[in-house]
Amino acid sequence: MTPSLFTLGRFTTPRSRMLRAGGALALALVASALVPAPAMAAPAGCEGDSSGNSWMFLEAQGMRNAKGWLTVKIYNSSDEFLASGGSMDVIRVPAKPGNQRICMKLPDNGTYAFFVYHDEDKDKKLNFNFLKMSPTEGGGFSNNPSMDRIRRPSWKETAIRVSRPGLATRVTVNYP
Repeated sequence: MTPSLFTLGRFTTPRSRMLRAGGALALALVASALVPAPAMAAPAGCEGDSSGNSWMFLEAQGMRNAKGWLTVKIYNSSDEFLASGGSMDVIRVPAKPGNQRICMKLPDNGTYAFFVYHDEDKDKKLNFNFLKMSPTEGGGFSNNPSMDRIRRPSWKETAIRVSRPGLATRVTVNYP
């Protein structure tokens, strides 16, 4: 009897068994490609929510004490950047001295800018001196642009492209 490409009832040839095994393997490969990959776990010691379609890991460097909150404002548009009420999200976690890690959920991969400040008195805003010229609390931006007191950094200087979940960045918190 010569091997055949076909099976008859419960009888199979060696060749048909091999074809069936190859087909099952191909089907398994196709099915595994359709199943989304499991979400990347947040790093240990990372406070916050990483449950979005994408997320970013941010380390605020140089927090001077544990008073108040570490606040992160997330912007996803150059038009809304630093405008009153322009942030797409605000995250607050209890402040810790030194370097502090925070996870930030994002709606999707894309371009974002982050403004980080140490809200020591928990009034939900960055406080300035009586002339409104210089902050009295520490702050910084994504990409750590130079922090002169005359102008605010631009969207272009601070924007970060998030191409996949779990990317990391560092922001230096500068105090007056």
